[in-house]
Amino acid sequence: MRKHPVFSPRRLSVLVVLGLFFAAALPSAAQVASIDYLQGWVDLRYPSGDVVEAMIGDELEKDDTVITGDDGTATLARQGAAEIVINPNTVFSIREIDSGGQKETVMHTALGSVKFKFMRLFGIEPKISTPSSVAGVRGTEFTVYAGDEGSALFTVDSGEVMVTSQGIPVVLYEGEGVEVKAGRAPGEKFELKGRPIDYSSWADEKQAEFSADPIAGLRGIERQMDGYIREVENLTLAYEDNKALLKENVEELKKIKELHGSDESDKYYREEIVPLEKQGSVIFLNRRYWSLSSYSLKRYIGAKQYALMKAKWLTGKDNDNFEEYNSMYNDILDKFNEYIIIHLSTEDI
Repeated sequence: MRKHPVFSPRRLSVLVVLGLFFAAALPSAAQVASIDYLQGWVDLRYPSGDVVEAMIGDELEKDDTVITGDDGTATLARQGAAEIVINPNTVFSIREIDSGGQKETVMHTALGSVKFKFMRLFGIEPKISTPSSVAGVRGTEFTVYAGDEGSALFTVDSGEVMVTSQGIPVVLYEGEGVEVKAGRAPGEKFELKGRPIDYSSWADEKQAEFSADPIAGLRGIERQMDGYIREVENLTLAYEDNKALLKENVEELKKIKELHGSDESDKYYREEIVPLEKQGSVIFLNRRYWSLSSYSLKRYIGAKQYALMKAKWLTGKDNDNFEEYNSMYNDILDKFNEYIIIHLSTEDI
């Protein structure tokens, strides 16, 4: 029998301290979508770590996650402009990243399949992600499939979708699809020819391919993780530079106030310090985005594949590959623990 907390309050606000000299709070959370329809087992995980049974009318905000069971389906509405159908056995999260000074909502499918229908677009085009790829949409209807071993499949019913992986973009139009494997560029486009994609069959096929050559499959996961780590490390360096410069400017602010008074110091604060505080907030937001992407890859893809390989080894079915696989997997974990986990909270994991 399902058990949930009787009451699990959503956080009212989040204050993130960006360092000794960051006093500005991040913007308060805003509704991104709401649950319009539910069937079967559907849970909602908040950034606080609380997991509750989802209810019709629940509002979803940044960093919320919808998890569906074997019989679970959820339909989300996005501000009257989109309908999002989350199919069974799916993990779907809402994230945020800053691109060119504009905050963008990113809808992340870690596992399973999600159908998107955008009736109209306004403001910045939404982004859709999986552990191996990112897609931009333009007035379109399409489906995203995310496999247990890191592969993704995009199929377009109408409109236009640009899928990017490893810096290589592929533009899909009505009736087209493309597959992306972890750590690789998108494959060749193909025509759907009216045939529906069965997620279970596709996922089983991808799992069989991974199991046939698990070392090659794990190398793809490692390449994907390395890409995320590079993003996090570059942002960490930028964050440290920003913090050091802000510290210098705060000291200069004190001198200006002492020598020239409040008017001059207020002007200096507005012109020099406020932009640095905003820049620091952007760096922090983006580093969190890539850190969560790394964690999603580790938790939903890497850990599951390792468990499958270990089970084979314990039953004597794949002794030859396991030693090398185990060594590679531990190397990936070591890198994750060194570069990523320090940027995640206990609630994240």
